[in-house]
Amino acid sequence: MDTPGDEFTKIDQMLPKKKGQSPKDRAKEIEGVLDWCRTYNVKPVDDGSVPGFKKIGSIPISRRSPEERKDDVDNILTWIRAGKPEDDDMADEFKKIDTMLPKKKGQSPKDR
Repeated sequence: MDTPGDEFTKIDQMLPKKKGQSPKDRAKEIEGVLDWCRTYNVKPVDDGSVPGFKKIGSIPISRRSPEERKDDVDNILTWIRAGKPEDDDMADEFKKIDTMLPKKKGQSPKDR
């Protein structure tokens, strides 16, 4: 049967130790883990109920050459300088990227 001391010991072993950490800070860190476990109704000790992870295959991605990346930047800059026209073939992709990037005061189109 697990005792509270066992829980503390297991959590203490799982958490990475920080250089120069005081015992009081370590106790607060362990307390934080226990609070999280209580909040999410999770047992702090491993009872073997969680199955192991299985590996999944890799996701194929296309590699872009430096020249292709430069062409992409040039195309986006041209689109921005032209006033972000809707009739451009790549307008949908460019709009998506444009909305993701934050606009900073005084930032030039090239810096963006």
